Amino acid sequence: LWNDGTVCDDNFNKQTSDNICKELGFDKSASWSSGYVLENAAQDEISINLDDIVCETDNWEDCTYSTDHNCNHGEDVKLTCRRVQWGTEGFALIDENESVVTEPNVVGLLLWNDGTVCDDNFDDNIADNICRELGFNKSASWSSGYMLDSENPRCTFYQP
Repeated sequence: LWNDGTVCDDNFNKQTSDNICKELGFDKSASWSSGYVLENAAQDEISINLDDIVCETDNWEDCTYSTDHNCNHGEDVKLTCRRVQWGTEGFALIDENESVVTEPNVVGLLLWNDGTVCDDNFDDNIADNICRELGFNKSASWSSGYMLDSENPRCTFYQP
């Protein structure tokens, strides 16, 4: 909600969702979509207070928006924010729900400073070193392929 009203999805994108999540005290957005959230037509009783948000930088103060709208509640934004917990050196391993992996023997997508890691020249030695940076003893396995719509190393780290 924005000023006790919903936010319309016109022009809404990943940049906008990340900026709003940062304003709410999170690191970034995990996902967003639009549609009805509340049951029994309760959503129809809430005003639509924000529309046409455009963010071209990582700063909410630079975003533009309108407090007039041309929307219906089927266009209300549903937003999920997340906190990123980095390992040392900026490495993180996230699962298919974009949650940070902290348990051993869980497959995840390898990130460095919030970006994916390409598998060019990636090998067992590199996987073991990154695993140690994340606080595990070594890599149990790694492979590359699609996860979260990316072709990057998928790693399973373990702590014996």
